Amino acid sequence: MAGSGGPIGDYYGSANIADPDLRDLLHYVATGRPDGALSREIDSLVEEYNRDREWVTKVLTYEQDTEMRCRRAEARGIEQGIEQGMDRLGTLVGLLLDAGRLDDARRVSEDAAYRDEMLAEFGLKVSE
Repeated sequence: MAGSGGPIGDYYGSANIADPDLRDLLHYVATGRPDGALSREIDSLVEEYNRDREWVTKVLTYEQDTEMRCRRAEARGIEQGIEQGMDRLGTLVGLLLDAGRLDDARRVSEDAAYRDEMLAEFGLKVSE
C-alpha cells in the first residue's frame, strides 16, 4: 500500500501501526477488502444496510432533499441580491438625474468603481 496516494494509503503504508484493529480498519478503508475481524464486521453491516432498500432510499431521499433545499435557498438569495442591486442602482440613477448629473448617471452604468463611489456618496453603499 505504500505510496498508493491519499492520506490513508500513505499512512497505512508508511507507519508501523501496533494496533491490529486500526491497521485492519485503515486497510479496509484503503482497499475495500475486509481482512480482519473488525473490517469483516463493518463490511457485513454495510452489506446488511445496503440490502435494506427502504433505509437506503430514506438516506438518499434525505440527502437529495437537503441538496434541493440548499439549491433553492441559494437561488432565492441570488435573486434577492439582484433585485436589491437593481433597486439601489435605480435609486442612484434617479438621484443623479434629479441633481442634473447626467454624465454621472451615464458613467455609473458603465464603470463599476465609479458606481461604488457614487453609491457611497449618496449613502446607498451596503456595508460589507
